[in-house]
Amino acid sequence: MEGRDNKVKETFVSHSKSDKVKISNEFYRDLFFHFIDGDFVLKEAMPIEANRIIVNILDILRNRQFQYKQDQPSDSLQLDLFKKTYLTDDESYAKIVMKTSDISSSRNIETIKNGLQFLVNFKQEWHTVSFLNPKGEVEKKQFYGGLIIDPTIYKGQVSFFINPYWFKKIVALANYNYVLYSLVYSLKSHKHFLFALWLNTLKENGTKVTLEFMNKTWAINYKDLRSLKKGFLDPIKKVLDKSSSFSFNSSIKGGYLGIIRYELKSIGEAAEEAKSLKSQDDQFKLYKLSYIKKRHKITEDEYNRLEKIFSEDFSAKFLFSSAYQNVVKKYNRQRRKDNNCPLITDIPFGNLLDEIQEEIVTIYKLTKQAEFVPNGFPIFNTPI
Repeated sequence: MEGRDNKVKETFVSHSKSDKVKISNEFYRDLFFHFIDGDFVLKEAMPIEANRIIVNILDILRNRQFQYKQDQPSDSLQLDLFKKTYLTDDESYAKIVMKTSDISSSRNIETIKNGLQFLVNFKQEWHTVSFLNPKGEVEKKQFYGGLIIDPTIYKGQVSFFINPYWFKKIVALANYNYVLYSLVYSLKSHKHFLFALWLNTLKENGTKVTLEFMNKTWAINYKDLRSLKKGFLDPIKKVLDKSSSFSFNSSIKGGYLGIIRYELKSIGEAAEEAKSLKSQDDQFKLYKLSYIKKRHKITEDEYNRLEKIFSEDFSAKFLFSSAYQNVVKKYNRQRRKDNNCPLITDIPFGNLLDEIQEEIVTIYKLTKQAEFVPNGFPIFNTPI
């Protein structure tokens, strides 16, 4: 350990946390997946504490990260600085220091040890970094080790070393995505966390996948898409709806599962906000449903129907809210033009619901999701 400390080029210590961290697409794929028969396949289960260590490394190194053009790496001054700092000596490391509470809020030493030990052994093999020397010749330098080396726990802190191969993967960003720092504390499963990261790589129009792809990629074993949606996707979506800046919708059509990622209108401060407000679902029900029930004197059955749809489909509440507001504006305009026109509260709620449904269809057809799932809008005006 003492000898390795003498080879440390830079030491990075955990301080204030950022709201979100950058994760390189290359680092994400290389660390978590195998490439088998043209597909990326999850390598193995990882303790959630290991995920938290990784996210904290990304956070601690955020000011050291830089982006470069993948087709012109030689033009990057930061890459040149990295080469001079970490590749000119025979042996060199970066040192990371974080709090035990960053990994486990209860400071459970055993779970912290499990996370550290996993990352010491994970991908513990030879890794190669290629670079141009001052003569313009390609040189290769090899490093042995897992993601972290020689972890130590002492006085509420965890420290370890990272070799230049993994350090470069973390700080040199050709392509990257953001993820909320707190998301790794809201999602309790390694697979769920990686699926959330995968969502970040999707394009606006989403993707269409098979049961075989999902089972193979995420190392799960569901018999059909409906049970996969209920058992794997719905729990992830529930957490993202409450605790993330983004979520997703999924739908089944034929033998395919459609998945579309979307930004949430109000970005959660993640787990802490979810604890104090319970969830965006509860906020909506508390205000919108009680307001509508009081204003339109809806029956218990009508109330239960709306509540059930809102609880099953997070995006339904936003569609309903927008459609309801548009219908209210329509009645207000008519009333201003002709005082004999009825007030919106004069209309039986069952009839009003038909108008709201028409507006929902109109709004939905203008969304990106409609391009992929044309009839994916929620239906409010039929009994459940």
